[in-house]
Amino acid sequence: MKKHNPQTPILMRDASGTVPRVFARYEFGKEVQEGLSGLSDAQIEERITNLVKQTS
Repeated sequence: MKKHNPQTPILMRDASGTVPRVFARYEFGKEVQEGLSGLSDAQIEERITNLVKQTS
C-alpha cells in the first residue's frame, strides 16, 4: 500500500488479538475510524480509498 501511495502518509502496525480497523486524521482535528473485520482485500482497499478521497 505504501509503495503505491508514496505521497500519502500511511502507518501500519501488526497487532495480533486486536480488531482490525483503520483511522484517518484530517485537518482541524477531525478523525474517522472504520472497522475492517470480515472484509475482503478489495473491500478494505475500497474503504481506505474512500477515506483518502475525503481529504480532497
